[in-house]
Amino acid sequence: MKLISFLIILNVSVFSMNARAQIKFGIFADCQYCDCAPRNTRFYQNSLQKLETAVTHFNEDEELEFVVNLGDLIDRDFESFDKTTTVLEKLKTPVFHVIGNHDLEVKEEHRKLVPEKLGMQKLFYTIEKENWVFIFLNGNDISFHSDNPETVLLAKEMTAKLEKNGRPNYHPWNGGIGILQLRWLNNQLALAQKQNKKAVLFCHYPLLPHESHTLWNSEEVLAVLKEYSCVKLWMNGHNHAGNYAFQNGIHFVNLKGMVESETENAFAEVVLTQKQIRIEGFGKEESRKLNIE
Repeated sequence: MKLISFLIILNVSVFSMNARAQIKFGIFADCQYCDCAPRNTRFYQNSLQKLETAVTHFNEDEELEFVVNLGDLIDRDFESFDKTTTVLEKLKTPVFHVIGNHDLEVKEEHRKLVPEKLGMQKLFYTIEKENWVFIFLNGNDISFHSDNPETVLLAKEMTAKLEKNGRPNYHPWNGGIGILQLRWLNNQLALAQKQNKKAVLFCHYPLLPHESHTLWNSEEVLAVLKEYSCVKLWMNGHNHAGNYAFQNGIHFVNLKGMVESETENAFAEVVLTQKQIRIEGFGKEESRKLNIE
């Protein structure tokens, strides 16, 4: 009997260790809801039901620890947040946001209210789970949507330089990360490395591959990331077609846009273990198994 009891306790302990050895979260990008007519492949009104479906699915998975919104929860109009946030309030787990360019497509007097509407106390921040650090970045730190004239001037200078140099990401609907946030990011990664933790980064904009949707100063950010072997995954939206790249031990995953298509959804669940990143895609979203180096 003692042997049987010991084996039962051992099995329970192993199961508990395995349960703690992985982290699972839900994620989606570019819901872009608004009460407006479809345009090409974007069915804005239908996004609300797609978001409802995703939330219902997330709530059915008791292993999920949190959900991430990769930006562009709305397409335009501040009032659009009322319906989308009402849906997200049904989540059983916390939801963490990054700001997208369309989230700022509201009247000037409403822009400063966007973070509060999303329940964001800070525009870039971290959370920790077990031996993982999750870093949420503000890709609109430098943006044409800024209320600061100096920031808008910097955006003009950056995009003009990119266009002059023939870079595909010069478009005004992208954004950039400022110096202070880059320093903060460097400090967060240095701390994670020192503590022997792995890092996942979330931003609305892609870093790789270089294409028309890429963050304006992607090379600056990549230069920071390559200094830290703790960085394992970058996840973003913005390019609704989705994308993938791998460089310096980092997987760069661009999720597909929920707003695209009249009926087909797009969202995912991500499982992190010590050796692998498993992404289970739903609807248009691809499933992937990515090894951790």
